[in-house]
Amino acid sequence: MSHHDHRDQNTQIRKRAVHVAIAASVSVAIIELILGYLLHLESLLAEGIHTLLDGVDSIIVLVTIYLAARPADRQHPFGYGKYEALGAGVEGFFVLGAGIGIAWRAIDRLVSGETPPSIPLYVCACMMAAAVFYYVVSLYLMRIAKQSGSPAIYAEAMHLRTHIYITGGLGAGLLIGALGDWPIVDTLLALGVAACLLGIARQVLRQVWNQMMDVSLPRDEVSRLSGLLEPFGSRFVEIHGLRTRQAGVERHIEMHLVVQPETTVRAAHDLSHEIEDAILAEWPAAHVTVHIEPLNTSHDEHREWTQDQPKVRTDDDSPTDREFMH
Repeated sequence: MSHHDHRDQNTQIRKRAVHVAIAASVSVAIIELILGYLLHLESLLAEGIHTLLDGVDSIIVLVTIYLAARPADRQHPFGYGKYEALGAGVEGFFVLGAGIGIAWRAIDRLVSGETPPSIPLYVCACMMAAAVFYYVVSLYLMRIAKQSGSPAIYAEAMHLRTHIYITGGLGAGLLIGALGDWPIVDTLLALGVAACLLGIARQVLRQVWNQMMDVSLPRDEVSRLSGLLEPFGSRFVEIHGLRTRQAGVERHIEMHLVVQPETTVRAAHDLSHEIEDAILAEWPAAHVTVHIEPLNTSHDEHREWTQDQPKVRTDDDSPTDREFMH
């Protein structure tokens, strides 16, 4: 499968995942909002608003996936991958705003002493069923997020995963309130929903920040990358200047490949293509740039390789100031 075909297939998979997320969010939100409004249950209204926001966020994510899927052009040679990070950022701020608003209303109810008249048992059963439903959908979304490497789908999966704990906790809490005749439990649960929203907003926005600031790939991925390069070690002196970042589903990888001075241009070029193919086999949406250098020990960033030194210098053991400018 070509790089272009894989990109198209990846885009279709992500779009389908977002459609599933939208359908799940809207269907559950309608039930929660109706029950919350009719029964004056603040916790259900809070979770209904949260769930409805998920549907709106999913639509935003779907739009950003369409935008990010556009091929690179002259004005945007690195493509549009960061649209997905922007979409995840919008989702994170929606969740943050909802968390603050729900917390504010719940605290106001606590201060005023306002509570619902009663908590029906069938509401508890509905919440438990919703938790199971969310569990199934979140498993599907997380699998797609790992398969595609999409930060937007990851944000969707993490967001839905919180619903498992929130709706399950609501069901258990409302059951306790119903059996013990403690209607104030409803307001306390609304505060719990707000706390969960603030936590997930922090997690999503942190990932978005990392992508927008071009933070290196996670340490485990850099280790996997180093492992992919090691089998070629007998054909080069060392690799340094290894730089990585992520934009949406695309990983950008740059490196300096140091070879012996007598290595021909064709041999070095062929080696760089083999390295690129090995990386693309692991991350099909990656963009790899290999800068070839002949060994010159008079340069501070070059050295003769010895057994006690790694052939592939990663961010942890590679000088950063001069070699990245070289």
